[in-house]
Parts: sequence; structure tokens; C-alpha cells
Amino acid sequence: MSYPRRLIPLIALLSLAAVGCQFLPQAGNKEAQTEANSSAPAVSPNKLPPEQTYDLQVNKGEVWGLLKKVAFTDSTIIVELQVTNGSKLPIELNAKDDTFLKDNTSYSGNSYSGNRYNLLPPADNRTLRVEPGNTVKGQFVFIGRLAPQATELSLYTNADNEYDRNSHAPRLSFAKMFIRR
Repeated sequence: MSYPRRLIPLIALLSLAAVGCQFLPQAGNKEAQTEANSSAPAVSPNKLPPEQTYDLQVNKGEVWGLLKKVAFTDSTIIVELQVTNGSKLPIELNAKDDTFLKDNTSYSGNSYSGNRYNLLPPADNRTLRVEPGNTVKGQFVFIGRLAPQATELSLYTNADNEYDRNSHAPRLSFAKMFIRR
């Protein structure tokens, strides 16, 4: 009598296992494979990330920068930024054409050295001059499509200049902005 009691649960267990295997894509069931593959959204490695919202502030002496948004297009990266000059002298944010974004696509030593996306300055204000007591606010356009493997961006103004804090060309750095994909 003990054999039928043990045999029935064993048969039931094997039946459930066999039925369950029919729905696994690796089991060779073409219907299950098609259904499993079609339900997963296709993620393209070249798909651009959505617009990113930040609230990042950088203070350098008497200059204050506020970065609000970053948007991505097929050929540019657009940064919504405002910079206030609280000093008594004019400043330039792009004194030597050295305002750019950099991504984190390659790592060497102890730092990231990725792709560089240069600023496309306005024709009437190439150095991005800001008069004393004024604020420049707008969308800053950087040339290039974001690399698919980039997960962070950093923005630098006057990156090649190592001036002191009272300089007419302050170096501002918004570092390691995470990119949500």
C-alpha cells in the first residue's frame, strides 16, 4: 500500500515539471521562445537617454553657476545653465575655447578620460563674456552625439586655465553628472 502513495506524488511532480519545461524558451518550444522574445522591449545600444534634470550649484569666488538640465539630440548635447558674475570685473566663461563636456567612456590610471564635446559658442559672444552683476542664462550647445557607453558627464569652463579665484576666466566644474538611461 505504501507504493501507490509514493508513486502518485512522484507522477504528479514529474507531470508538472514536464509541463513547466514547455514554456521555457531554452526548451525548444518555438511558441514560448517567440512569446518570451516579443515581450521584452528591444533596447538599442545607440538609443539616446531621456532629458536629465539636475540641481547642481558651483561657487567659485564671486561667480555662481547653476546647472538645471541636460538634453540629448542626434548631433548635440544641450545644457541648461545659468552663471552669475557677482564680481566688479567682467568675466569670460570660454576665454580660450576651452569650455566642454567630457564623458567617462575610458579609464586610465586614476581618472576618466573620455570623449570631449566642445561648446558651440554664439557668434556674437564667443568668449561668453558676463558683465559685473549680470547673469547669463540659457541653453549651451555642445557638439557631438553622446557615446552609447557613457554613464557620466562633466562640464568644465575655462578648463585649460588654472587661474586664481578672482580671475577674469574662472574655472567652473560640474563633475560626474550621472546619466539615467
